[in-house]
Amino acid sequence: MVGLIVSLDQLTKWLTRARLPVDGIEQWSSWLTLAHIRNNGFGFGLIEKLPGSLQNLFFVAVPVFALLLIIMIFIKSQDNDMLTSLALTSILGGAVGNMIDRIEFGSVLDLLRIQVGQWQSPPFNIADMAILIGVGLVFVSTLRLRKRGEGIV
Repeated sequence: MVGLIVSLDQLTKWLTRARLPVDGIEQWSSWLTLAHIRNNGFGFGLIEKLPGSLQNLFFVAVPVFALLLIIMIFIKSQDNDMLTSLALTSILGGAVGNMIDRIEFGSVLDLLRIQVGQWQSPPFNIADMAILIGVGLVFVSTLRLRKRGEGIV
């Protein structure tokens, strides 16, 4: 599953780089836009005032720490719960996909944007979607396990 997410993420990013110049936009439908947006930021601009070398360290160290944490939860949980496994592998795959971009390009390629009426999503990629879905599944799994009197960790 992790390999599938990373592969799809990297393939869509590769295809976007091949199709559009940086900051290029292509309207696919009334609600879906393909874009080539380099995302240099992190967490609402929390680290933008740090020197570049510290920002780069932060961009690699945080995902590596998150990956190690996810692997430790995986090993410790051993609850054979398919939902928890799916959640953690989704988060892991998304984190690896975005970390590859950070290491290779110094930023993450965001390529999709959804618009419904006046609302417009921030740009995102397959890795972001996998992380978001994984976090949602962790939430659902946690609620379900708490009902049974168990816990993830």
